[in-house]
Amino acid sequence: MPNGGTDPADRAGEAPDPIEPAPDGGVALDGAAAASGASGTSETGASAEVTSDADETAHATDADAVSIALPRPGIVARIARRETRLTTRRGWTVGLTVVFAAFGLLLATFSGSGVAPTGYEPVVASYVELATFLVPLAALAFGHGAVVGAAERGRLGVVLTLPVSRAETAIGVYVGRAAVLGAAVVLGFGVPGLLLLREFGLAGWPTFAWFLFATLALAVALLGIGVAISAVAPTSTMALAGALLVWAWVALVHDLLAMGVLAALDGAGGFVAAAVAANPVSTYRLLALAPTEAGGAGIAAALDGGLSVGVLLGVLLGWVALGVVVAAVAMRAKRV
Repeated sequence: MPNGGTDPADRAGEAPDPIEPAPDGGVALDGAAAASGASGTSETGASAEVTSDADETAHATDADAVSIALPRPGIVARIARRETRLTTRRGWTVGLTVVFAAFGLLLATFSGSGVAPTGYEPVVASYVELATFLVPLAALAFGHGAVVGAAERGRLGVVLTLPVSRAETAIGVYVGRAAVLGAAVVLGFGVPGLLLLREFGLAGWPTFAWFLFATLALAVALLGIGVAISAVAPTSTMALAGALLVWAWVALVHDLLAMGVLAALDGAGGFVAAAVAANPVSTYRLLALAPTEAGGAGIAAALDGGLSVGVLLGVLLGWVALGVVVAAVAMRAKRV
């Protein structure tokens, strides 16, 4: 059984105990409450509980034990809801939304001045440049403490005493935080989008909506990388350092090196495509600007290397999958 869970054969004839909600938003996952000794070690008093259908518990077999290694959607969803509640209570939703909205409103407010961009396409181009720095930083900051921070506070150890696998825990933590970050991106950039709608009308608003969708894809991709760093790092300090190094690479260093190599090669469509795919921020920049004239040249060069809009979106989704897989694998070897 995974991580100290109760043997289903020993619980076959027992009725589940009544369970009350944990004060920190702890969620029932499979039917058995966390051992009292484990919950007593949690510094924050967090408790996690496990519930499951009685039939599954009573009739579990060796064949079922093999299949349980696969992530169970119900367990993942419950861990995700718990993570969403905890991060929301700590103010992450409000804080991220305010940060995105503040910068977005500044651009939207000054968009009508003589020195600022006017119209949907110039404003969206300005938003994309802002998002290439701000969104990765926010996503990595939000994700870097997801696993190692919970481990240092004792909360992760409590969860892992329950019949829930480490892969399910990693995926659930990521999904819960992705929901919070996604809501912050949509609300934070959506508010200035309404101002643009009032100022420029409805004709060009699909361009802004596409920018919003691409930014959401970038946010969840970088969050996956942040959660992976959190699962690999032994301490929160090292996780923070790793997150900052990744941000510096994807937002600053990678493109500078790529442009230098591209200049040395005197242009090469294959290299452009490889350089874009190797950096989620570069992928996002082309994807977000695809409907605009500003992205025409970049898209043309990427198309020469085999990157279409659909492939660009697939690359970002691939970064999401990579981050989650690395986090799940690292969780299996992590000492808590």
